[in-house]
Amino acid sequence: MLIPGTNVNAAVSLGFAEALSRSGPLIVLDVPGQPGLSAGERPRRHRTDRYGRWLTDILPQVTSEPAVVVGHSLGGAIALASGSDLISGRLLVSTAGLVRLRVGASLLGATMPVAPPLRTAGRAARAAQSSPGASVSDELSRWMALVGSSCRSSLAPAPLPSTALARARSVPNMVVTGSHDVFLPPARLGPAAEQRLGTRLRVSTAPGISCRRSPPSDSAPSWPSSRTRAGGIKNA
Repeated sequence: MLIPGTNVNAAVSLGFAEALSRSGPLIVLDVPGQPGLSAGERPRRHRTDRYGRWLTDILPQVTSEPAVVVGHSLGGAIALASGSDLISGRLLVSTAGLVRLRVGASLLGATMPVAPPLRTAGRAARAAQSSPGASVSDELSRWMALVGSSCRSSLAPAPLPSTALARARSVPNMVVTGSHDVFLPPARLGPAAEQRLGTRLRVSTAPGISCRRSPPSDSAPSWPSSRTRAGGIKNA
């Protein structure tokens, strides 16, 4: 089961979803309050806790068997906040919820509303979030420009409380980030993953939080594929 991050949805994550589906059937959930096909209302208070309860409530509606939950960015924090018995493991890609995100001046400048035309601003934002020399997808640039002109982005969630993370340790958790991730660089996310979740960070050569076309090749879940059974590729 895939939970996309902030400002993205199942339609924008098709490349990521298709790569994951090679390991087993997959369901993709659009997050409420994010641009997509889910509910438009966004939790205003206790956001991560409410998102965790949303995932706990929706899991038995879409699967009767334990599933590995793949969470990207905000989706990772949501996966960690849910204590559902149907979660058999988590793959957390550039996950929020463990430590506060780092936002540098270059990224702020690229996403300021005074930046020139929307498509240029979208491309600048993607470039600011990508590794040196990485190509910036026109599709993602156009999507980010559309989101910037139509939606108000949500802020990154605060780190989860220790009680929630202690509960999350009851199943295997794998944390992955890109070597050039600008929001959650390895030097920042690695210690948090070890201290707060008891797992070693895996570093990929992928661009980082902006890599949504395919999961890092060295981060495939090592749990039995039968645990990922949750229906076909589907947007719920």
